[in-house]
Amino acid sequence: MLVLHDTMNLITNVSRRKTCRLRPTLLLSFAGCCLLLSACDSRRRGSTQNGTSWSNKPILFAEPNPVPAGNPDQPLATTQITWSTGGEAIGDLYVKVNRAPEVFLGRGPSGTLKIDWIQFDSRYEFRLYAKKRSKLLVKLEVTRED
Repeated sequence: MLVLHDTMNLITNVSRRKTCRLRPTLLLSFAGCCLLLSACDSRRRGSTQNGTSWSNKPILFAEPNPVPAGNPDQPLATTQITWSTGGEAIGDLYVKVNRAPEVFLGRGPSGTLKIDWIQFDSRYEFRLYAKKRSKLLVKLEVTRED
């Protein structure tokens, strides 16, 4: 807490003066304090992956989405699905392609799957359930550009 106290004194003194010279130790203390506060804030919100904040809410995202068209001669493209139930609860990931029945893909409180079978002119709806499909937590539509 001494570093924080010194840093607050530095900020107060700087705001009272028009010009000041910062001592290297105080400058390092200020930088260290900023890094410490930033780390504490990110832990409170949850860690991040791909710029997405992990919190206590369920998440489901695809990267990329929409999936780029790429070469028209390549009928299949790839995306990566990432999910989290937002806690320790086990989630079940399913996909529904067009009007076909849902298909089970994976289970766990969180995870990432490489999906390498995205086709043109198809609609993919990924669904994350809790408690063996008793509750839909979140769903996500993935498409492929024309």
